[in-house]
Amino acid sequence: MERVSRNKVEQGRQTHQVLQSTPLDLIETGKSLKVQAERPHLVSLGSGRLSTAITLLPLPEGRTTLGSEGTDIPLQGPGIAVQHCYIENKAGSITLYPCGNQCAVDGLPITKAYRLTQGCMLCFGQSAFFRFNHPAEALRMKSLLPGGLSSPRAHPTGKDPCFAIYTTLRQLVLHDDDTVSSTAFLRRANALS
Repeated sequence: MERVSRNKVEQGRQTHQVLQSTPLDLIETGKSLKVQAERPHLVSLGSGRLSTAITLLPLPEGRTTLGSEGTDIPLQGPGIAVQHCYIENKAGSITLYPCGNQCAVDGLPITKAYRLTQGCMLCFGQSAFFRFNHPAEALRMKSLLPGGLSSPRAHPTGKDPCFAIYTTLRQLVLHDDDTVSSTAFLRRANALS
């Protein structure tokens, strides 16, 4: 009984540490509640049909291990190895290292180190799904949109250029192309739409 009590106290300490190191904003938007974090994190897309929680998993500076045993982020399901993979955060640049195990980014198998970008979908094994969020990168991408950080406006032609703009932003981020001028960016976005 004493061991169970100690485990609960330790879990409480760990939860408190996570909450302190991962500030969250809770924003009420009418009939919904928006949870927003400042730092890079994974959002679990469920651990089965019976899961009713939303799980945010912070990716602090350094290495975060994922796997079925003794890792920072425990994974379950078919195809999950004990030490499945790790994610490294070096000064805000987030890289997935698959360690020879089954990993996919946006549906494509990954066999070597891969830099993650805002919004990409991750699958570990055959059924552990996550979304990667990088708030600073998302803010940078939004600032490159026409109109800056304000709400997107309807395109004058009636066509929605969001997909083309998103694709261009993603290409820029993947190539770490910080030197692209806004004019060059808009030319590339218009060419894609």
